[in-house]
Amino acid sequence: MAVLKKIRASSLNEVLVATIIIILVFGIAMAILTNLMRGLAMKETHEQHTVLNELVYQYENDKVKVPYNSSDGKFSYAVFLENENGMNWLNFEITSKRTNKVVVKKIIVNEKD
Repeated sequence: MAVLKKIRASSLNEVLVATIIIILVFGIAMAILTNLMRGLAMKETHEQHTVLNELVYQYENDKVKVPYNSSDGKFSYAVFLENENGMNWLNFEITSKRTNKVVVKKIIVNEKD
């Protein structure tokens, strides 16, 4: 008759503790990665906001005439008038060609006499 050797194994408590530790580590890693990706997404619109502010500056110094549509390698630009609730608004829109994100700025138009 063959003698069977006893194999040492982990108890159920040890397995549960190890599983909980692994789940906690992955949960913390996912939270960190989510925060990092959210920060990168916000960073991508920074360049659009810079271009938008340049376009507003050009309009204020009579370099851009309304309506205005233009495009370059990265962005599409649009400036147009809109009447909303009896007020005239000037809309500045910058659309990223890579991510299709749209950044809009509205300014109330002063009537020039």
